Amino acid sequence: MKNSQITKSLEEFQTTGYFLQENFLSQTECDSLLQLIFDYRQTNSVSKIYRNIKPIPLNRSVIDGKIIQSQIPEVQKLYETVNQVINNLTNKQLFPLQDIQVGCNINITEKGGTYQWHYDRNAITALLYLNKVDGGEIEFYPNYRITLPSAKFSRFQSVIDRVKQLSFFRHTFGKQIIIKPQPGLLLVMAGDKCLHSVRPVTEVKERINIVMAYDLPNASFVIKEKLNTYLYNSEEVFNN
Repeated sequence: MKNSQITKSLEEFQTTGYFLQENFLSQTECDSLLQLIFDYRQTNSVSKIYRNIKPIPLNRSVIDGKIIQSQIPEVQKLYETVNQVINNLTNKQLFPLQDIQVGCNINITEKGGTYQWHYDRNAITALLYLNKVDGGEIEFYPNYRITLPSAKFSRFQSVIDRVKQLSFFRHTFGKQIIIKPQPGLLLVMAGDKCLHSVRPVTEVKERINIVMAYDLPNASFVIKEKLNTYLYNSEEVFNN
């Protein structure tokens, strides 16, 4: 980005809580990454996660950061490259998460797949889309969360979050943004303040995107173990 573009983008992000850049990757670059993912899947199983949460289930397959770091280094390199974009955009020194499993993921969402309403544990999330599909739009409400000081992971915070996820509150107090998947599109958002979900994929072709998480150095999360089990373990676990 040129300096003028960085300044404009910084102002946009600070105002809206999100930033979009089309053609961050070319179609050729997207196709190359899709081929790498296809090659990996030819010889390896991919965890499929399903949590029957109302009104929108968590229904996706995932290649986590441990696998990416060891077996798909091209995606890991992209994670590091986007880090600089994030720092320019936020005017902060943010870093990949210390939790390698969570830091960079490849989400694969087949027909009917969705992702439940949620906030991210980390400060900034970048979503990079590799293909175009019918359905699978991300629906989000930027800067929507009411965060309790020093109680981000408390039970009371959870109650507030659940109430504000209800349709009445979202449509009354939030600004709805809907983004369709398209190759090379980069979406950056304040993940821990932006309520978001993924609508059902409506065609046979899978929706594939890369999710990259960043935060301040040494950021820690008291919900780490329980949340990681929920997001990455295909076995039945606690109700969220």
